[in-house]
Amino acid sequence: MSKLTMEIPTTPYGINFNFAIQSKGTSPLHALPTRNCFTVASTCTKSQKILKLTSAHQSATGFSGGGSVPRNGVLENASMLLSTMDLTNPDECTELYALILQNCRKLNNLRLGFQVHAQLIVNGVEVCEFLGSRLLGVYCKTGCVEDARRAFDKMSARNVFSWTAIMDVYCGLGDYEETIKLFYLMVDEGVRPDHFVFPKVFKACSELKNFQVGKDVYDYMLSIGFEGNSCVKGSVLDMFIKCGRMDIARHFFEEIEFKDVFMWNIMVSGYASKGELKKALRCVKDMKREGVNPDQVTWNSIISGYAQSGQFEEASKYFLEMGGLEDFKPNVVSWTALMAGSVQHGYDSEALSVFGKMVLQGVKPNSITIATAVSACTNLSLLRHGREIHGYCIKVEELDSDSLVGNSLVDFYAKCRSVKVARQKFGMIKQKDLVSWNAMLAGYALRGCHEEATELLSEMKFRGIEPDIITWNGLVTGFTQYGDGKTALEFFQMMHNMGMDPNATTISGALAACAHVRNLKLGKEIHGYVVRNHIELSTGVGSALISMYSGCDSLDVACSVFSELLMRDVVVWNSIISACAQSGRSISALDLLREMNLSNVEVDMVTMVSALPACSKLAALRQGKEIHQFIIRRGLDTGTFIWNSLIDMYGRCGSIQKSRRIFDLMPQRDLVSWNVMISVYGMHGFGMDAINLFQYFRAIGLKPNHFTFTNLLSACSHSGLIEEGWKYFKMMKTEYAMDPAMEQYACMVDLMSRAGQFDETLEFIEKMPFEPNAAVWGSLLGACRIHCNPDLAEYAAGYLFELEPQSSGNYVLLANIYSAAGRWADAAKIRCLMKERGVTKPPGCSWIEVKRKFHSFIVGDNSHPLMEQISAKAESLYFDIKEIGYVPDTNFVLQDVDESEKEFSLCGHSEKMALAFGLISTPGGTPLRIIKNLRVCGDCHSATKFISKVEKREIIMRDNYRFHHFIDGVCSCGDYW
Repeated sequence: MSKLTMEIPTTPYGINFNFAIQSKGTSPLHALPTRNCFTVASTCTKSQKILKLTSAHQSATGFSGGGSVPRNGVLENASMLLSTMDLTNPDECTELYALILQNCRKLNNLRLGFQVHAQLIVNGVEVCEFLGSRLLGVYCKTGCVEDARRAFDKMSARNVFSWTAIMDVYCGLGDYEETIKLFYLMVDEGVRPDHFVFPKVFKACSELKNFQVGKDVYDYMLSIGFEGNSCVKGSVLDMFIKCGRMDIARHFFEEIEFKDVFMWNIMVSGYASKGELKKALRCVKDMKREGVNPDQVTWNSIISGYAQSGQFEEASKYFLEMGGLEDFKPNVVSWTALMAGSVQHGYDSEALSVFGKMVLQGVKPNSITIATAVSACTNLSLLRHGREIHGYCIKVEELDSDSLVGNSLVDFYAKCRSVKVARQKFGMIKQKDLVSWNAMLAGYALRGCHEEATELLSEMKFRGIEPDIITWNGLVTGFTQYGDGKTALEFFQMMHNMGMDPNATTISGALAACAHVRNLKLGKEIHGYVVRNHIELSTGVGSALISMYSGCDSLDVACSVFSELLMRDVVVWNSIISACAQSGRSISALDLLREMNLSNVEVDMVTMVSALPACSKLAALRQGKEIHQFIIRRGLDTGTFIWNSLIDMYGRCGSIQKSRRIFDLMPQRDLVSWNVMISVYGMHGFGMDAINLFQYFRAIGLKPNHFTFTNLLSACSHSGLIEEGWKYFKMMKTEYAMDPAMEQYACMVDLMSRAGQFDETLEFIEKMPFEPNAAVWGSLLGACRIHCNPDLAEYAAGYLFELEPQSSGNYVLLANIYSAAGRWADAAKIRCLMKERGVTKPPGCSWIEVKRKFHSFIVGDNSHPLMEQISAKAESLYFDIKEIGYVPDTNFVLQDVDESEKEFSLCGHSEKMALAFGLISTPGGTPLRIIKNLRVCGDCHSATKFISKVEKREIIMRDNYRFHHFIDGVCSCGDYW
């Protein structure tokens, strides 16, 4: 900030002054009478006399009001003039003051203007209309809005020049409502508007899209017989267009007798901006027919229209045609139009490509170009590219100091996880507007900086800048996206307390926050607010309600909301499909996907990513393959996250080779791709493959994150790779300076305890830097089942019963351990405890897909239509595998009965029934894929190994813990599970 600007408080006005104009009464514009102009004529006569005196004095003193006076000579000349002033001659005083103020305005010398104003007050000089206009002009030109308004309010008489000046200030600042209010007051005072005033008022109406006021002003203009010049007519035409009244605009345009290129361009631009491109081209033809040649503005309007509508081939075609013209070539506006359209439609890479070509051709970008390029970098999280653009701006002063560029850079750095740099850039913006504050606050919210956001919001209010709806939306949605729903709802409540009504964006963000914190009560209250205020269940609100209810375990209500929506676009469909998939209703999710296709709603990448987890949950490989084929046919395989979802789907459907093939074929891998592939190897028990992939990952210079190590350590645990697990656990700290989180500690507990190292495990748990969670104790309890350690199991279960009192799996596992150890009474006590606490155990269920249909089997359920054949096959298998060495493991029968009953009980396990059904329902040699909702028991695991050898089948079984691949009597887990 310059020294001159810092001296603004020396203004003759006090800094705490109420300068609001009080209306003398309002009346409709069209009803106002046409006034005479005696007052204006009198003022003009006096002004002309003063100007003659001014001209005479210029000849005598050499002090000119033109640009020939050097800046550093203004103070000296003014001082000389003021010291020689004859205060007894009012006309000469007025002349000199007006002359000095005119030069202050032209040279932006606010300091001298303040001094002259102060002397006017001290000397008691009467400020006439002419002198008042000059004084007002100084304040308006130098941007002192409050002082300009005070000067304006204190004027005893205000002519059209005064009104024009003050309206120009507010219109330039974007305060269009105040511009319109001033116009009404001007007319009410009897001052006749001129061709400088009307364009400002019509511009204000255009920006506010207030057709009614614009029409009233136009009717008033006609009532006073004011025809207006080309500029006025152009502003009227632009107002009709921007207010959405192309019909009236066309009629008005046709009545204009002389249409220059300026007028034609307004019409062409109007049609193009509305997406009516055929009419825009027809307008260009009419323009040529009437002898008016299109100029750069015409071509840019066409290019911009096609780019904004997403028709990039047509936009490029006219861009190339423009490049072949002799009179002019594409300019910065042309290039920027292509870039802006690309960013608007999500083609950010293409926008940056256009930007690169533009720079290579030597076209100098403007602030809008830079802001568009930075926005593309923001959307793509291209930190390096954004920094390069920032570096270019620093070298060009007018770009570095531009507020639009500054705001876009603040947004860029904040969203690219460089909040400190964003704050530094925010501090460097000299003239911060509301957009600047909103960008920084939204950046803090996206990074979860609660304290910083609160402090900045307070500072914003302290500086007199009131938050608007965009401010609150940035805070609510930002913290929601970060995952801090609690803070998001705090700011939502703060907004409500300030009396600001939420819009659809706010409501959507708040509903998402309710889903994060599982606050169903508040979510229902917001839903009630939506209903009471008749807020349309548009894409955002409708899909947010679906997500909120499903996230709060109320999927049935979410489905009811979906069924009530009359308009269901792709976003709404994606929400309900994702809700069903995440809530375990995978079949419903796939049914909805089919219904969506039948509804002729165009699916997108989000649809596919939402549906693929449903296939994963069901191990529905066939449906997954069909979706994969659909993705390829529709060209939806452009996003990395689609490929990552496919890797995960194939892996969870048991097709690990297909997962790896997808991984190898990926055009570009991100960190998630590597993490998913390592996870797939781990869940299938291929620990060494996971390690080899991780070593290659490191060899090419990539850096792992916490998820990478969690998946890697889990793979080591599933394969019993103790030494390797310790190596990578220590590597986190030594090589990557990463403190292991709870997930990595839980993996190490699982790894050690499954190997039977219980003493080391307990010591490890005691030295953990935080309290063990349920995952840690659950891993220890599971290992106690493997090694039949009921005492330690009892110890671990004690913590689990406190942390997860309603989790049936912990009770069942402890009861099974007691039963396996022959402690039947203790097992019975656990079952009684479950009954007392209202904990129910889900029945064991297995399912298999045969001939495009899923068949489920539950222990004790004989309702399947082929149960007789299934039972016969199971019995046949039992004798076949016993002949080659199978011995029933009755330790997995948890009832205290004799051995024969135990063996019979083992035959009825759901996975054996599903396996028998698969064998009788599919051709020989066909791989079988079976899913079980609980962990497969040791006896079924042993029996399946023998069955795979007898039947010569590959059997892939997925339980709730991992995959087992059975081939020729061997399991991929190596019996380590």
